Amino acid sequence: MIGPSHLHNHSEAVVSTQSTGTVTEAQAPAKVAPIQEVTDSCGRVEILSHLKLYDRTIPPTQSLSFTSSKIHPAFVKLGVQMARDIVVGSNARCAALICAVKTFISDYKCPKSKEIRSHLNVALKPCFTYLAQCRMMAVSMENFIKHTKVQVAKISPDLTESVAKEELQQSCDNFFRENIYLAGKSITEKAVERVVDGDTILIYKKSQLILHILLEAKARNKNFRVMVVDSRPDLSGVQSCERLTAAGIPCSYVYINSCTYVMKKVTKVMLAADALLANGYVLGPVGTALIGLISSTYNKPVIVCCETYKFSERVQTDSILYNELADPDSMLKTLNEEDTPVSNWRDCPNTRLVNLVYDTTPPALVSIVITEIAELPCTSAPVVLRRGAVKM
Repeated sequence: MIGPSHLHNHSEAVVSTQSTGTVTEAQAPAKVAPIQEVTDSCGRVEILSHLKLYDRTIPPTQSLSFTSSKIHPAFVKLGVQMARDIVVGSNARCAALICAVKTFISDYKCPKSKEIRSHLNVALKPCFTYLAQCRMMAVSMENFIKHTKVQVAKISPDLTESVAKEELQQSCDNFFRENIYLAGKSITEKAVERVVDGDTILIYKKSQLILHILLEAKARNKNFRVMVVDSRPDLSGVQSCERLTAAGIPCSYVYINSCTYVMKKVTKVMLAADALLANGYVLGPVGTALIGLISSTYNKPVIVCCETYKFSERVQTDSILYNELADPDSMLKTLNEEDTPVSNWRDCPNTRLVNLVYDTTPPALVSIVITEIAELPCTSAPVVLRRGAVKM
């Protein structure tokens, strides 16, 4: 079963789900101040000057008035979790946003002189703006926000406030159940069929969907190995190794710079996606494009698993126009926490550190995309969007 219990970050419970796939809120982690955009004094690469760069030392919550602020506490908490990478992954961030919206709707009181369908979107707007200031929205979150706005606009003026709120909360649960929970189960069923005895499957970093596929394949007594490729600064592939080895799956762990040395032993590559763009390019964690290029060079099939609610009408062929800049100082972290030769990079006027979050993989490097509706080539993304498979 794919649910928020499989989406949260290793030890941080973000959301939980019942067997029906209804999303509910879990206990909040420790309070930490979110980050804020830095000034040009911190230095940027000119070609990436249009992207926001954040400084974790300046908490924007200090400018929030908790007596008169229009930001709901559920969104303040979620902004903190996103900014500090407590909630990570496009599915987990979207599930957490669904929780925040449901909490907001539950506490919402429509003014007597207003209609709920016109006033609720206005009330939600500053909350969504605040989240975007804490961290750039994932495509999954953007699509859910569009879905919410459409559902609010459809509210009949004849409904009472309590009935309208109940319908909106049910709509949020349906979005989670159909696009995350059931979609994940469907993708798992399709992807497990592609795992055969004797396979050596290469995965990149940590994806809860990919992990669930591999664990399900193991539960069906399939005999295979996993090659986990990882990269700095988060080294999330370590957690993938822990999960897989605990289930009895043989694993090997290498850094991305050693990928070419192990690719000869690999039979197929299985990757997750943060979004599939309208021109067929796959938006994924930085390094995904390199994995795809190496796999293509060695003629290894690349399988991308992606829910259709992550399909985007955006068109992009590079990793510069649309991307996210993470904290550059996180690239300086070492296991023993010793200083590195570039620890004082801020004092060097000609030195810049760039920590990109995403990159785009051309469709020519992807063999097939497994979605909940079908197994498709990347170039079928506009067909799915045009036929309304993505429900907004």
